[in-house]
Amino acid sequence: MGKPGLVRILGWASGVLAVVLVLLLAFAGYLWHLSTRLPDLAANPDAIQLAQTSIVYAADGSVLAEWHDAEDRTVVPGDSLPQTLKDAVVAIEDRRFYEHSGVDMQAIARALSVNTAAGEVRQGGSTITQQTVKLLFTDGERTVRRKIEEALLALQLESQADKDDVLGVYLNMVYFGHGAYGAESAAQRFFGSDARDLTLAQSALIAGCIQSPTRYDPFTNPSSALERRNLVLREMRDQGYITAGEAADATAEPLGLRDEAAMAQPQFAPYFVEYVRRDLLEVLGSERLYRGGLRIHTTLDPEAQRAAEAAARAVLPAETDPEVAVASVRWRDGSVVAVVGGRDFSAEQFDLATQGRRQTGSAFKPFVLAAALEEGYTLDSTWEATPFSTPVKDGVWHVENYENAITSGTYTLEMATTWSINTVYARLIMAVGADKVVDVAHRMGITSEVNSDPAIALGGLSQGVSPLEMASAFGTIASGGIAVAPSGISKVTDSEGELVYAPERTGSRAVSEDVATTLASALNQVYTRGTGSTANIGRWGAVKTGTSQSWSDAWLVGYSGDLSTAVWVGYPQAQVPMEDVYGIRVTGGSFPAQVWKEYMQVACADAAAGPARPTDAGAASDREGWVTYTICSQSFKIAGPTCPDTMELAFPAGAISDEVCTLEH
Repeated sequence: MGKPGLVRILGWASGVLAVVLVLLLAFAGYLWHLSTRLPDLAANPDAIQLAQTSIVYAADGSVLAEWHDAEDRTVVPGDSLPQTLKDAVVAIEDRRFYEHSGVDMQAIARALSVNTAAGEVRQGGSTITQQTVKLLFTDGERTVRRKIEEALLALQLESQADKDDVLGVYLNMVYFGHGAYGAESAAQRFFGSDARDLTLAQSALIAGCIQSPTRYDPFTNPSSALERRNLVLREMRDQGYITAGEAADATAEPLGLRDEAAMAQPQFAPYFVEYVRRDLLEVLGSERLYRGGLRIHTTLDPEAQRAAEAAARAVLPAETDPEVAVASVRWRDGSVVAVVGGRDFSAEQFDLATQGRRQTGSAFKPFVLAAALEEGYTLDSTWEATPFSTPVKDGVWHVENYENAITSGTYTLEMATTWSINTVYARLIMAVGADKVVDVAHRMGITSEVNSDPAIALGGLSQGVSPLEMASAFGTIASGGIAVAPSGISKVTDSEGELVYAPERTGSRAVSEDVATTLASALNQVYTRGTGSTANIGRWGAVKTGTSQSWSDAWLVGYSGDLSTAVWVGYPQAQVPMEDVYGIRVTGGSFPAQVWKEYMQVACADAAAGPARPTDAGAASDREGWVTYTICSQSFKIAGPTCPDTMELAFPAGAISDEVCTLEH
């Protein structure tokens, strides 16, 4: 060969070497690029952040709800997973897992041979490490480039991480079917137990689902799931993970699945759970709430919640009856212990207890009284009860008493509160000023906008307020004037127990203790001998009734023991009169008082109620010139023999018309 030929060959060889070198450098660069995407599991076990299910707990630790995005997953440390589950997954999914370096060439060759002979894909050659990489980084695309990436990343991952770390990540990520991502969710979904408590048979069943979660779903295909489980057990036996006796015993066991009917039961306290969810969405955002694996500890008292639901059902049971909303707060710290937002959450998710804003009627009068007390008025100050008219910005405001039963006389503020005399309170707000009443209401816990209009004295609000606001505001009276914002959240932690969020519960001074104590005294008279006496549970309490125009809203709000509770009754459509419900006009002293009593008898703890109570001045009927009448609670006239509901009230002699009520049961 001549020199020119040798030069050409050397030149060609140099070119080839240069190309190879460039390709090798490019391949090395590509490997380096891929390696930068890998987490360092050895240095940082938390390097892989998976979407996790958040769990909501009641105050007693029972689970109320689980919130998750597309994937229902609870991540647990790999070392807390049972060895039987790890062995079962390795035996059925990747028998050479502890021998290969991330890619198993033997498995690839075996799968190629089987698939070629069958003329279809029957086996895969991917290792657990490759499947982990696919779940983490490659979006599961079925392309040659993705397969190469998976293999290279698998090799890189195993060079950086321990086998058990890889297996732990895989078991927390893989889909087991029936909506369960990860071993913990699968254990809960299939058996109602923690993954660490899985038996050998249960571990084999879960491991068998990985290959085809739909085909081997034990709920929908129990026979296929059973056959697959027993195959896993045979593989574990043949590979030496378990003995023949252990395999035989586990094979003889039934599937032992969790009762699906129990899983499908209606959610407990759904309105409360939604109330908490709305609050946390504002504080933490949806990403953290649905994917952060939070542990949300709430203030819900299951016993109180059951009592509230039972009371609402017992008093107004029919679907055509008015709705009942209940909001109950532990007044010392604002903890919401029970919420009834309607009759059927599945039919209507709007929460009448925390979202519904309705007219309060006379239940708003304590805020007028509080403003008057701050201005120096006392419960003994006297006021005319005759019909009242005064110019207002929109014309003339004309006020009469309920059913125009009281048309004359002079009453103290205590009397006017006890019997809810509208004309006295109309005069009172004109003397005090509506703007001061609005200020007091907001300080005490009303968060909705309140119009500065004299009509608020009688509950004529621009948009209404919610039962939760009313329960919270009356709790301010119970706590001696300290307002604590209500919350259904005790604390929120991450899955490791680190605090993420907790609401402020210290409270602030809203009204003086003297004002709160005086309000408590006046409202106790309502409870013992006034319009709210139907609610009396035989222990100290303070309440106020409220009925809006045309009987479209009826309230009983008050506290006893350690609970402040608001009950509202009405139709969700608003402004629908309740003039004939079981034969009566619905007032605050009727069905709302009955619900309040039924609930509070069960729910309120045996604790001191509110600030120091003033000495009872004695029954009004003991005062000179006063007479006790039996009054119809519907017409506020002297009760006849057929009246549906009556009460004993004391009035100054001659203040009540001698007309006898003619209503019938």
